[in-house]
Amino acid sequence: MNILFVVLGTSLVLWLAYRAYGTFLARKVFLLDDARTTPGVLMNDGIDYVPVEARFLVGQHFSAIAAAGPITGPILAGVLFGWVPALAWIVLGSIFIGGVHDMGS
Repeated sequence: MNILFVVLGTSLVLWLAYRAYGTFLARKVFLLDDARTTPGVLMNDGIDYVPVEARFLVGQHFSAIAAAGPITGPILAGVLFGWVPALAWIVLGSIFIGGVHDMGS
């Protein structure tokens, strides 16, 4: 199998999840509203709560989700069951576990 099919298929699934599931989470679960003030502005104390530019949030979001579980899970799945369960764990885990955790943190 050409790896390009895997990359394109995975990219399509992640994009569809971003558009559909991300919108569902934002509107129905977390009730996000652009008019609401963020905690960084509302409780700004200069130490723990500080407004941050959007370009700095990627590192914070990555560090919030990059723990041992998301790393060791696909490794164990790949060793025990092959590459398909490992890929499924990465893609579905990123959507249904990582996306919710990252959006909620």
